[in-house]
Amino acid sequence: MTAITRNPTNPNPLIGSRFILSFGRVPNVQYFCQSVSVPGISMSEVPQNTPFVDLYRPGEKAIYDLLNVTFIVDEQLKAWLEIHDWIRAMTFPTDFKEYQNLSLLSKQAGIRQELGIGAQYSDATVTILSSANNPTHRFKFYEVFPTTLSTFVMSASDTPDSIITADATFRYSYYDVDIVSQN
Repeated sequence: MTAITRNPTNPNPLIGSRFILSFGRVPNVQYFCQSVSVPGISMSEVPQNTPFVDLYRPGEKAIYDLLNVTFIVDEQLKAWLEIHDWIRAMTFPTDFKEYQNLSLLSKQAGIRQELGIGAQYSDATVTILSSANNPTHRFKFYEVFPTTLSTFVMSASDTPDSIITADATFRYSYYDVDIVSQN
């Protein structure tokens, strides 16, 4: 192996601010997104007992980390309320009829799903951009739903320039990584 063959074909580092989050159900969160954590993946391991030392073998299940998103809270709270209303509709804290709001929320977001098992989910995509702002990779998340929505803190001591953000955590079934063709 020579020094020329060891060099990468693209020496440009990934720039953390070059991404696009696409969410079918929460367009305001998508617009006000400040950061997204591309989740990692791990797998289980199976111990094999021996009289001497336990050996470990590869498991059979992938374990995906959570999808975390930080977004700006707009002054009409639309981004924050999108996730709040989604969680509230899935958990119907005061009345079973609140679950019917999932269908309404789906229609408002342009998701064509009837009330039922699919109404609580959305799909999401994180597109990574190159240094020239061209898409290079797409992470497609399937059957996404929110698990937490953070508080946001308002303080009289904040300056007018202070921007309020909130965090949301999502679970999903799995994700695919696609390489975008560079034509």
